[in-house]
Amino acid sequence: MSKVYADLDEIVFEGREKEYGAYQLRKSYNRFLERAALVAFILFLFVTGFPKVLPWILPEGGEEIEMIAATEVDLTAPPPSIDEEEVPPPPPEVKTPPPLKATIEFKVPKPTPDDEVEDTMTIALVDDLKDVDPGLKTEEGDPNADPFANMNTGDGPTEIEPEPEKEIGANDFVPLEKEPAPVNLNDIKNLIGYPPMAREAEIEGKVTVRIQVDKNGKYVKHIVLKDPHPLLTKAVTDKLPQLQFTPGIQAGKPIKVWVTIPFDFRLTR
Repeated sequence: MSKVYADLDEIVFEGREKEYGAYQLRKSYNRFLERAALVAFILFLFVTGFPKVLPWILPEGGEEIEMIAATEVDLTAPPPSIDEEEVPPPPPEVKTPPPLKATIEFKVPKPTPDDEVEDTMTIALVDDLKDVDPGLKTEEGDPNADPFANMNTGDGPTEIEPEPEKEIGANDFVPLEKEPAPVNLNDIKNLIGYPPMAREAEIEGKVTVRIQVDKNGKYVKHIVLKDPHPLLTKAVTDKLPQLQFTPGIQAGKPIKVWVTIPFDFRLTR
């Protein structure tokens, strides 16, 4: 006759290890579950009931603390002190114009019939110009004035500023007696060499640049006219400031002018 087991765990673990492992965990599962439920229930009662029990514990008539909300105040910078205030600059000095010498109207004599001549139609004589200057109209002046007061229009002799040099465009035609010529072009080409990456990629081409040369034959700036590949162009433009030239000559004088220089990159096969 077969045995009848009332416990499901005994049926599952019949003939298996029962001293440890899953059997022991299943045996103690219900006990742990009951303890966890009891602890959760107690915590629930504590959380929900504590606010109601608290008034019973604390004495009545306790001093209430009034909470005051904090207000944020934006404090502006304090006004500068007297020592820190900027002192206004003094007013510009007003120059008193020099005293003017008396002038007498200068009239050009015109032929006039005798019957139309008026007594006031006279011209100044040489003796009248001893103490006055001829002018467009007759004006009284200071007898002690500088005799050259009417000629003084400034603080001193006026310097004549030279006209600014006209900028020559890269494409402007400029007639020259002598074109600028590179002095150290071969040295610059040796410095440029052949870019290694361009050589490995078998990149060839001619880089053409237009360079502005000043009166002393020095490099000023450049523009690229032909750009076969960025590797080749960069290798050229990096060395252009080291180029030196003989200056361009126009009317016997050196001038700033543009010159075109090609740089050819060819692989030898």
